Amino acid sequence: MRGWMAVALAVVCAPSAASAEPARHAAYIDVLGKAGLWGVGYDYELVPRFAFGAVGSYYVLGGDHYQTLAPYATVYPLGGSHLRALVQFGPQFVRHVTPSPVPEWDGMTSQHGGAELCAGIEYRRGVLVRAYGMLSVGEHIAPWLGVSVGWSR
Repeated sequence: MRGWMAVALAVVCAPSAASAEPARHAAYIDVLGKAGLWGVGYDYELVPRFAFGAVGSYYVLGGDHYQTLAPYATVYPLGGSHLRALVQFGPQFVRHVTPSPVPEWDGMTSQHGGAELCAGIEYRRGVLVRAYGMLSVGEHIAPWLGVSVGWSR
């Protein structure tokens, strides 16, 4: 009985011809990246060297509330189907709310947009691991770093 279980496990876990192709879908958690402190993202690879995606977040920092949406396009200029360099670019939309601590003031809400350009490296094969440097242009110009970890298929 144990022998059949080992064979079944080997067949299920063995790489197939389909797994040699790059994963087209990816869902991930982004840390210190396009959506600020953290975000949840998804992207879809349309063709082998080009993908679209978006990452969004909601968090509270120092009592202020931040909502961010950052859609992007990705180009893979170098590398194979699983480990490759990437360049991402797209807009970033941020809604910032400062709630009022007193009844005499209604608080403050602001919305602004910007643009982001990222370059980094990605491993995508069942898991997704991505690390990148980023330049964010909006109210200020800021260099930034980000890491994404998730699943791909």
